[in-house]
Amino acid sequence: MALIHGIGKINKAMRIAIKDPVYAVRLIKGVRRHGLKWALDKSKARLFAESLSRGYSYDEEEYLDTGEVLDGLARKPLISVVMPVYNVETRWLDEAVKSVLLSTYDNFELILVDDCSTDERVIDYLGSISDSRVKVARNEKNLGISGTSNRGIEEASGEYIVMMDNDDLIHRNAILHIAADILAAEPDLIYSDEDKTDQDGIRKAPFYKPDWSPDLLRSQMYIGHIFAFRKGFFLETGGFRKEFDGAQDYDLALRMSERTSRISHIPKVLYSWRELPSSTAMNPDSKPYAHIAGLKALDGHLKRVFGQGAYANETDQWYVYDARYPIDQKKLLISVIIDGTSGIENIRRCIKVIRNSEAGIRYEIIVLWEAVGAKSDGIDPSVRVVDTSGSNTWGERANKGVNEANGDILIFIDARVTGLSMGFMERLSEKASRTGTGIVGSRIVSDDGGILSAGVTVLPDGTLRRLFKGSPSVHYGTPFVSPLVTRNILGADGILIAVARSSYDHIGSFSVSTDMMESCFDYGVRSCTAGLLNVYDPHVRAELEETGTLTCGIDMFDLSKLNGSDPYSNIRLNLKDGLPVVPVAPRMKRVLGDNNDKQ
Repeated sequence: MALIHGIGKINKAMRIAIKDPVYAVRLIKGVRRHGLKWALDKSKARLFAESLSRGYSYDEEEYLDTGEVLDGLARKPLISVVMPVYNVETRWLDEAVKSVLLSTYDNFELILVDDCSTDERVIDYLGSISDSRVKVARNEKNLGISGTSNRGIEEASGEYIVMMDNDDLIHRNAILHIAADILAAEPDLIYSDEDKTDQDGIRKAPFYKPDWSPDLLRSQMYIGHIFAFRKGFFLETGGFRKEFDGAQDYDLALRMSERTSRISHIPKVLYSWRELPSSTAMNPDSKPYAHIAGLKALDGHLKRVFGQGAYANETDQWYVYDARYPIDQKKLLISVIIDGTSGIENIRRCIKVIRNSEAGIRYEIIVLWEAVGAKSDGIDPSVRVVDTSGSNTWGERANKGVNEANGDILIFIDARVTGLSMGFMERLSEKASRTGTGIVGSRIVSDDGGILSAGVTVLPDGTLRRLFKGSPSVHYGTPFVSPLVTRNILGADGILIAVARSSYDHIGSFSVSTDMMESCFDYGVRSCTAGLLNVYDPHVRAELEETGTLTCGIDMFDLSKLNGSDPYSNIRLNLKDGLPVVPVAPRMKRVLGDNNDKQ
């Protein structure tokens, strides 16, 4: 049976490869670097992501609320769109330019800077432009992407800058929505949602992003496009740096994040990357130097913000990184608090799993259990057992455990956990001990590796949902953030979480009137309200033997505790079953008929 299953995976991968030769080349390169399993997982991820996004239909009419938005503008700031140009096919350059000139907002300029293109067709095209809204400049020598971008911004007169690639597209209302956001929030940096468009003009692979998520930025350049910023702030930050060419926008965004929290997200698809064989949108392997530049940029950022002990690691994915933070293992004491309500056998197994998963770090284990008389016999004598008789909720038991704990870091774990990733305490402690961090959550998986929980969110009706429940543990980037990328979250799952003692003292005790899921989510909301960041670390994995032990959330959360929706989700996604699914557009429903209406 396993052999048949494996052959099925290979057949799926081959079908994708035949359909997309560029993707096939990527798989071959990936096999050389990471092995066959990596390639099979990539194929599984692509198929799964496509299933989540199959309802996507880019509708040009969707954002055409120009009259109301324009009428609401107290003023019209000048906005400069800066487009570096170098030897691009003029068909794509023309479409890119026209997408800007079709803007419904009229107070803009387009700055085209040619970086010494050798293609005469590009030079002729730029020379043919006679629109008064367009400025064309040409470098005297090749400056590269950073130098050319800096030159374009120098030439710009706008209060705000919008960076654009020379083969991409922006929505006709993109600059209008940026102008409205400028007047509403006065941000230093602005980004929007995005998608991709192929050579036939088909829009696909939307990326619906969360609001500002610093830990996600420390994993990948999720801001992408639209990438807009206040010109004065750009100059204060120091502009693009040549040594980070290929990841110059990532380096800039990281440095900007060190100087401001005025970062605004427009939850609309306003930008479309062009899928071409030479572009990172279609072929990330086309610019491997950019991956290394991104790693270098992140490493520098981490050291500037968190000290020389912080560093960036590569992962198995291009342009995805693993940020690590310094802790003093000799001084730090970790209290591992086991909720043992599921029984003595689970407690014994969980203790053994903990012992086998961590070394070189100081910790104590506390078991929460109705330890009356001989009931606690058989538990490791070095483990402290706390009597939780009369405690009817997870919150009551957790608070009793904290009162008995001596550690600087408090790790809460359910006794049903049957497996843990190596070094889980160290990773949880790294993030929990950072100043400004609240709860740190982990990836909860079944015994076959499928995701049971990767954070918790809330639906508009107040229902809590475990994010990515039902997803394979593979990396994909549409229509939402990958489940295997570190990011900020509103709520974590109490199966395995960590919080620093100092943060617990700041946030307060867990709610005792509710059980685990709602109590942890309430704690996450209180953490955010207190100005702290909750973090999901997918590299910390807790395994449960039975998938049925972690059902979909049914608890109802009081939305009055939230100011709007979950900022680390996206209002355009359908999350009713926990998976980030693109809702089928009304127009597509009419075309595809009743079957899709029921999806």
